[in-house]
Amino acid sequence: MILQQPFIFSLTVQFEDVDANGVVHHPNYLKYLERARSYGMKKSGYSLEKLLSSGSALAISEIHANYLRPALLEQELFVISQVSDIGKSSLKIYQSITLQLPTNEAMEMAKDRIFSLPETIFSAQLRLVCVNLKSVRAKSLPPELKQAIKTFNHSYQ
Repeated sequence: MILQQPFIFSLTVQFEDVDANGVVHHPNYLKYLERARSYGMKKSGYSLEKLLSSGSALAISEIHANYLRPALLEQELFVISQVSDIGKSSLKIYQSITLQLPTNEAMEMAKDRIFSLPETIFSAQLRLVCVNLKSVRAKSLPPELKQAIKTFNHSYQ
């Protein structure tokens, strides 16, 4: 099931994110993706705190990342996130980091290929699995979380 309307989260590259040359250190791109997912979930009404207090968490089980261009100190970045599949215990999400806020026209043209947005500097495909924190085993996604994910996919910052 492909869900439409990606979520857009903006941020500015901070001094703590860069190396001596003013270039974002590579693990920070993954942190930006996490911030976007966390903020989107909170905004949709199902915070990660609520998930954790229920004894569950979303763990990354798979990630494919493409570093295309460096991000630099004080650049404004836009993280575009789109859930592409929701299974019984996992979900698949595409995320891209761009240098420009994509226009509605660009988003419509990209459709399910958010990796092809103009000014994309980083893209990733992730699989997140819902796990029971006590047993550390996969469990079904809570129905409320599934609804929040649908809301997340139809939100804008």
